[in-house]
Amino acid sequence: MSRSAMPLWLLGFVVVLMTLNLNGFLLFDHDEGAFSEATRGMFERGDFVTTYLNDRIRFDKPILIYWLQATSVAAFGTDVWVFRLPSALAGILWVMAIFAFTRRTLDQQTAVAAAMMAATAAGINAITHVATADGLLNMLLATTMLAMYIYTQKPSTKLLVGIYVLMGLGMLTKGPVAVAIPFMAGGLFYLTSGYTREFLRAIFFIPGWIIFLAIAAPWYIAAYQIHGQEFIDGFFMKHNVNRFNNAMEGHDGGLLFYPLVLPFVLAPFGGLLIRVLPSIKTTLSGGDPLNRFLWIWFLVVLTLFSLASTKLPHYILYGVTPLVILMARYRDWLKSRWLAALFPAILLGLLVAFPLLIPVIEARLTNPIEVATAQRAADYFDNHFVILAALGLLASLAVIFWTRFSPWFGLVLAGVIQAIVLWFLFIPTFSETQQRPVWDAAMFAKELGQPVVTQSIDMPSFNVYLDTWTERRGLKPGEVGFGREDRMRKIKHPYEILYQSGPIVIIRHTGGIEKTTTAPDQD
Repeated sequence: MSRSAMPLWLLGFVVVLMTLNLNGFLLFDHDEGAFSEATRGMFERGDFVTTYLNDRIRFDKPILIYWLQATSVAAFGTDVWVFRLPSALAGILWVMAIFAFTRRTLDQQTAVAAAMMAATAAGINAITHVATADGLLNMLLATTMLAMYIYTQKPSTKLLVGIYVLMGLGMLTKGPVAVAIPFMAGGLFYLTSGYTREFLRAIFFIPGWIIFLAIAAPWYIAAYQIHGQEFIDGFFMKHNVNRFNNAMEGHDGGLLFYPLVLPFVLAPFGGLLIRVLPSIKTTLSGGDPLNRFLWIWFLVVLTLFSLASTKLPHYILYGVTPLVILMARYRDWLKSRWLAALFPAILLGLLVAFPLLIPVIEARLTNPIEVATAQRAADYFDNHFVILAALGLLASLAVIFWTRFSPWFGLVLAGVIQAIVLWFLFIPTFSETQQRPVWDAAMFAKELGQPVVTQSIDMPSFNVYLDTWTERRGLKPGEVGFGREDRMRKIKHPYEILYQSGPIVIIRHTGGIEKTTTAPDQD
């Protein structure tokens, strides 16, 4: 076994955690549904350069995640787990990279602890269970940054080439952020730690830039040649510049958003995170170079995304890898089992109380789809759910307070219980409340055996389940449409409802003169 190889038992532990019940819940709209339908549609259109949702070009993300999902689909078909597989594999590689780096820079026991913490931390575990680009980007960003630190300890041309390969793949996954974070965080560490010579050699490494461009540029050039300024405006301006300058889709928050979210992103390790905070003094006073690197990495990410207008919880994941390593390094600093139990008790306690929160959540909703979901939730989040969630809470507290285990290891065991509760209980239950009507509508439409036209809804998972794209336009006499009941009132032609679940309907145009030529506005 090589010096950095992960023990087989630990690899098995990581694989199980990262793929836990991967096929046990339907695709969530809008992100999972959008990524999955864009990938599925590439086969239908025979176009593997431009991604679409129905008849709309999707400029949200670059192409790499779609290519990886397409490879998975080509090999295994279109079951929901197939679209999630690239994220799960990226998560496994992510944890393996954390282990290898920690083993190299610290020791075997700390590396094992870091891997177990990464595999059970809620945010890391969650992002590898969803069919989006974020799991892949986080893996590429983390490995880029870890390689940059190793380069300061043992510079080599081979390592520089690897760094530029990783940044090129990151650029092809989510765009400029894959370069910006390594340059800001890595550059700040290099320049403040006496590695100016290494930094200048790295950024002026011409073969690296050639490799970077060879990986990333062809798709960007092809997309620009096909779509011109529309691609620049859609991808670079709307989905990169505007995300920083403006709160897109209502995803805003104050400067304290990420500090408040972080303990739950790293759940159940919030208490351990609090205990390692004193090690931040090494960032300000010099001291251990590894600590300085890890804290600078995290603080740059925290500052960057706290200043950005658009705030989503998973953005802070770009900076959690260094925190995982720090928590593993100083795991024995956590002495209080009460502090260790605090955040698991809050998180799992919220799940136990979730049925009581549903009316409060429903009262704040206005979207009919969301209101209907909240109303259905009462049927799914029942006493059976409460009992199982409560058992998960009690089991977590038991392993944390069991004196046979150290507090940090008790948290790892609580993390395993947390993952089981999330992926076998909460997420599948929530998925049923949101997605089951969409699935049933798609199955009904399949049985009709005729084309479906999207009318007044933006739930791309419907197309994935139906396994075909649907035009978005007004209906002609005799045609079948998929839409939202509350928006059907805007359609000025007679129709009959063939299927309905809450506000989700399948209708048929029953004749008459069409007074509108386009479908009502989408969400």
